[in-house]
Amino acid sequence: MKRRATIWMLAMCVALALVFPASSAVAEESITVEVRAIAAGIHDDSFDPALEDLRGRLERGFRDYTSFEQITRRSREISLDSFADFTLPTEDTLTISFRGLDDHLVKLGVTLGDRLDTSLRVSPGSTFFQAGLRYDRRMLVLAITVE
Repeated sequence: MKRRATIWMLAMCVALALVFPASSAVAEESITVEVRAIAAGIHDDSFDPALEDLRGRLERGFRDYTSFEQITRRSREISLDSFADFTLPTEDTLTISFRGLDDHLVKLGVTLGDRLDTSLRVSPGSTFFQAGLRYDRRMLVLAITVE
């Protein structure tokens, strides 16, 4: 009798796992991308408190710049094999597409008008930078985070 109950409980666990898949399987169906547009300048030493979580990376990666101001911060959920557009303060459009997973890395397509069209792989939870556009006599730095 005890063996029959154990087999029944095991069968129920398997059935529940099939009906309610683990959250990691659901996470593969979509990602969340956050794009922060940051103006980097050389004329003063101000640092926007909204960027405190990126301070070290910005100061190391952009040593010639002494001021950083967050201009916009937007997030979009992107389904597998789909894309999201982000309008930048420069009126350019950044397009990010989710192309699946490869060995636990997120495969992305990144397009910025006719200036950039590339593919890359990033770790979930990581932030990478794209910089170079001019904005209000400063350089526009994009901090792109993928969850």
